[in-house]
Amino acid sequence: MVFDVIGFFGRYSTTVDEKGRCILPAKLRAVCDDAGEPLLAGDIILTKGLEGCLAVYPETEWNAIQARMATLDFTDKAFRSFSRRFYSFAAQVKADKNGRILIPAHLIEEADLGRELVVMGVNRWIEIWNPQLLKYYLERYAGSYEDVAAKLFTGDGGSSDF
Repeated sequence: MVFDVIGFFGRYSTTVDEKGRCILPAKLRAVCDDAGEPLLAGDIILTKGLEGCLAVYPETEWNAIQARMATLDFTDKAFRSFSRRFYSFAAQVKADKNGRILIPAHLIEEADLGRELVVMGVNRWIEIWNPQLLKYYLERYAGSYEDVAAKLFTGDGGSSDF
């Protein structure tokens, strides 16, 4: 059975080389938009993610984030603080013909990345993790997986409920 999958998924091990480049896995690079164009073929935005990872956004997702952020109140102190970190860490990158992206040094430092990396598809974006930090995070929040699933799949919850 073949079905169309929209969005990024899967977990992959890779490395970062001495120049700060890592390969985005071919299965992630093959994910296409509704028009059949690879989501990672154009500009990619790399920035500080949540829980210590880096977030990789295709141009379409980055544009959606920008539109959402533009609706928020700039007088809110928490919004300004988040915006400063989120945007100041952001870097525009493009995958080369081998699927490699350059991770800027400030992002390697921010995410405490060593040679070994874990790259994960998370539906609309991709995350790059230090493997030890990811392991710690997954162990620490293992119990919440079932709680969130119960809210999502029983119709009792929405994104604001967790």
